[in-house]
Amino acid sequence: MRISKKIRQKWANMRFKSKGVAMGEGSRIDGTVDISIPKNVALGKNSILYKQTCIYPSGQGRFSMGSHSHIAPFGYLLIDKNAITIGDHVAIGPYCSMICHSNAIEGEAQYFADNYLDADIVIGSNVFIGAQCTILPGTIIGDNVVIAANSVVRGNLQPNFVYGGSPVKKIKPIDAEA
Repeated sequence: MRISKKIRQKWANMRFKSKGVAMGEGSRIDGTVDISIPKNVALGKNSILYKQTCIYPSGQGRFSMGSHSHIAPFGYLLIDKNAITIGDHVAIGPYCSMICHSNAIEGEAQYFADNYLDADIVIGSNVFIGAQCTILPGTIIGDNVVIAANSVVRGNLQPNFVYGGSPVKKIKPIDAEA
């Protein structure tokens, strides 16, 4: 890493820490990251938020990411009053979205704009999420899961499987012997 880049990175980390982000040892946040309420964000040891990632909790919403995890550039996390919890050793590809608060077509109101779906998102440990995936409200992703690029994920993904598609479907088990 060039010396000027190291200085910019150190400055960005100091700025985010001073605003209230809980940062584990060795974690990094690019200076272009947008966090609406920094005190509601926590990163584990050696975790990284790459450039242009947007994290939007409200006053009650929470974002936490375990150790040795990262979100690649251009991630979008709409949390609102909910929570996104990410485990250890998680790699999230570029242009991924995680939506905890969204319009819905369910409910009693006449228009979808009057119906909302609000739910937490939980991602286990040792998970790989490919580029341009969308994770919808209420999703729970177990440990040791791979999700193919461009997938739309909603529901409960069991541990130790490969998933992909729109909507996401179980493709095959992860073979521990391979």
